[in-house]
Amino acid sequence: MVAANRITATDLKQALPDLSGTVKLQGLTGPVQVYRDEYGIPHIKAANQADAFFGQGFATAQDRLWQMEFDRRRGVGRWAEVAGQSAVEQDQLMRRFRLEHSARQDFRTTSDMGQAMLEAYARGVNAFIDSTASLPIEFTLTGITPEPWQPWDGLIVYKVRHIFMGVFESKVWRAKMVRQLGPEKAAALFPGYQAGDLLILPPGTRYIG
Repeated sequence: MVAANRITATDLKQALPDLSGTVKLQGLTGPVQVYRDEYGIPHIKAANQADAFFGQGFATAQDRLWQMEFDRRRGVGRWAEVAGQSAVEQDQLMRRFRLEHSARQDFRTTSDMGQAMLEAYARGVNAFIDSTASLPIEFTLTGITPEPWQPWDGLIVYKVRHIFMGVFESKVWRAKMVRQLGPEKAAALFPGYQAGDLLILPPGTRYIG
């Protein structure tokens, strides 16, 4: 691990990916063009779906590889390997959620097209990891290297983002109340969605309780 005060402006510049020029990569069946608009949003042009998702994985890794690694490690309960003792409790909770197991199951049961999309995307991420000389500065700060991206890792990221941006804390708290008070008393304390309120689907219908 490198002390933050030893990171220079040159180090930061060298950690930026090269977004210009041409790179030759294994795993593509034809040319793929990646260009970024005035807002920095990448656009992918390819002759087929597999190459398009390969390009998407490559471009996303260029822009967000550290965030991807961070979310994946949180999702599988391995953030303490980087952050130390302060992250152990969070890792224990995330392992109880079994997000990696859930993501692998989702991948196995998704359609052939969905699997092919996720596999091509993963190949693109790994192509960037294998070909770049400029990893995000956070990897230097933490002293770790990015691990190969697996096809189901994107599903882990989706799940961990859903948990941390949602209301899982209140759900865990209610689960504790059910365990302490029993389902009948807990239900009386937390009635949830009220009868008569509008439903999203079907439009115009109301919840009957």
